[in-house]
Amino acid sequence: MKCKFLLMLLSSAVALQAALIKDVRFDCSKNCQMVFQFASDKNLPTFFQKYDNASKTLTVGFSESDFALGVGNFDVDQSSPYVRSMNVSKELYRGMNFLMIRMPVGASIASDKNAIALDKSRFLLKFSGKNGNSWTLSKLFASKKAAAEKAAREEEKRMAAERKAAEKQAALDRKAAEKQAALDRKAAREEEKRLAAERKAAEKQALLERKAAEKAARDNIAQAASAPGASALLPGLKEMTVIIGSGMEQFRLVANTSLNINKVSLPNGSFVIKLSIDGPERSPVFKVGAGSLVKSVFWDMDGLNIQLSAGAKPAILVQEGALILQTSENAIRRDGFVFWSARPNGIYVRDWMKSPDAVPEFSDFVKSYEKDSKKVVASTQTFHLRPVLRELIVVADETEFYASPSDKAPVMQRVVFGDRLVNMDLTGLYRKVQIGNKIGYVNRRAVSFTDELSAVQMERLKKVDQERGDMLTQGMRPGGSALDELYEDRVTYSSFGRRDPFVEIKGLVEEGINIDQVELVGIIWESEEPVAILVDSKNSGVSYTIKEGDKIMNGKVLKITQTDVLFLIQEFGVSRRYSMGLPDKFGGQK
Repeated sequence: MKCKFLLMLLSSAVALQAALIKDVRFDCSKNCQMVFQFASDKNLPTFFQKYDNASKTLTVGFSESDFALGVGNFDVDQSSPYVRSMNVSKELYRGMNFLMIRMPVGASIASDKNAIALDKSRFLLKFSGKNGNSWTLSKLFASKKAAAEKAAREEEKRMAAERKAAEKQAALDRKAAEKQAALDRKAAREEEKRLAAERKAAEKQALLERKAAEKAARDNIAQAASAPGASALLPGLKEMTVIIGSGMEQFRLVANTSLNINKVSLPNGSFVIKLSIDGPERSPVFKVGAGSLVKSVFWDMDGLNIQLSAGAKPAILVQEGALILQTSENAIRRDGFVFWSARPNGIYVRDWMKSPDAVPEFSDFVKSYEKDSKKVVASTQTFHLRPVLRELIVVADETEFYASPSDKAPVMQRVVFGDRLVNMDLTGLYRKVQIGNKIGYVNRRAVSFTDELSAVQMERLKKVDQERGDMLTQGMRPGGSALDELYEDRVTYSSFGRRDPFVEIKGLVEEGINIDQVELVGIIWESEEPVAILVDSKNSGVSYTIKEGDKIMNGKVLKITQTDVLFLIQEFGVSRRYSMGLPDKFGGQK
């Protein structure tokens, strides 16, 4: 321990006694020499010098010494025949710390045999020769440092001036861009106004043209119907007949042109039979009102088309110039025949079916009902039968009429609330419809059958018809086809917003939601499938969501529109419809 302490003490003493070179001066007033000025003449270090002829470098070293100006490179005079620069560093040399000064030199120094001398605290390194520029390293270092600082300040001023000029130019460019953007926005608004005015004028003109076309079509239909010898059939046809009975269904067609089997094609992939006979290039679609074999008949440029029901595979026969299609039929399980015939002077229907059972009267059913039942039958709510046309009403404010069943298909025109369409088929989310002489597709949510309209929609439809000057109300023939005589007898009923007296009030049952104990509070319309939200009338914390086709008590959800939900209730063999509308902002029903 004592030895270690002594070694540490000696090391500290040596460090405290390290020599300090304050400055270096080159003097050629008499003979050229380098003067190393030490801070004190006490404890001066050992010294060595070495010359490297290859690199023309003179190296001097001082043991245990420091340099006041620090280590690094010091440029003196690159053209001097003596010392041109100095590189100061600290290195371990032969087991001792040395301050190494390496000096690239000129031709006047070519040896390390230079004379040395000591004048108190000045160490002299003498060279042979007299011509040289005298200098003091601290002064050179200070002047070069000042020059560098001055240059840095000048560069900073220059860069600040450039930044200021750039900022000024950027501000000018920004103002110019903002001014141009304002002009562009103004021009865009003017263009938008012009386009809006053109669209409005085009829509107004289209509406006028559509009204004129509809009026002309109605006039033509009325004129054709009143003309002597006008036919209820399509042009070029004499008769279409359907006979059903005894397990057989037969469709018979007679044209003005005599037929042969070579002119009849087999059903294609769309279940269409084509007759290549002369006739008009286009006609309305005549829907066959009886049987399940043939759906409709129409002309196109290829001839007469007979649209079969999906999956139908009838036997085909041509007899005496008439086309006969025949297939088996098992839907009617009674004795007798059903006869349907369309001829130029009208459509005839005969039913020679025998009913196996007598239908009981409704009053007999009420008398035989349980005496203790709490259900009330009100005679003020009457049932009636009425014919329902298979026409569609546009219930959306506005919707597209596409060329194919896709929202990416070309839009042939736009239809608005109250427009009449002839229903032809259902394809996924789209209904195939006919408008005038055009056939296309509309979103099925945007249209409803006449008997599916709510009371609010019916009132609005009447107002729209009055504004258009049309008499297209419920029960009239659709404007899309004058020859469409397809009716179906259907039991219909409207409760006009009152509770149904046939339904017992006892809350939820296993069969579904009791619609008399819920209220409609919302409709989610912009989803893939519309959803209605119902809330329990007595407990607002209980809510239900329903979709089209969902089961409810004694029925199902028939249709959901943007403002109403239509339910189909089936009780005692009788069907009725019940609509529920969204409340308006005053709490009443829309």
